Amino acid sequence: MYITDSLVEFLHNSMLLSDSTIILTDLNKIIFVASNDDNNYMNKNLSDNLRKLLHLYTFDFAYADYLNVSMNTVVPIIDNDDISKYKSQIVLPIIHNNIIDGLLIFITDKREYLESNLKYAKTAKHFVEIFSTKDYL
Repeated sequence: MYITDSLVEFLHNSMLLSDSTIILTDLNKIIFVASNDDNNYMNKNLSDNLRKLLHLYTFDFAYADYLNVSMNTVVPIIDNDDISKYKSQIVLPIIHNNIIDGLLIFITDKREYLESNLKYAKTAKHFVEIFSTKDYL
């Protein structure tokens, strides 16, 4: 996965439109954060919970839809994450050539995400998958 100029611009604009912090990961750590707040996520390793989620996604891409629609609690992003400050979270796998390369995570402390927020996140996921390819370097 590549962090292209197009991807950075897209994620920054998506952060503003969704009024959410947006986190992009590879399979091991956080590689990009779009946020209005100072955050302590950049370059941190993924929590065990997210690693388990990546493992589940590896076997069933469709599981992402079920998990994000039915999730009542948030998953820690990094170990020792203070999840009490989040009201809602959407976690989607980033896929290139039928292989999971990482996760796209939306988090907010302001409100609960609605079904329309999930649709927006899925649309953002599609563009992230396009803008994170070598073609956009």
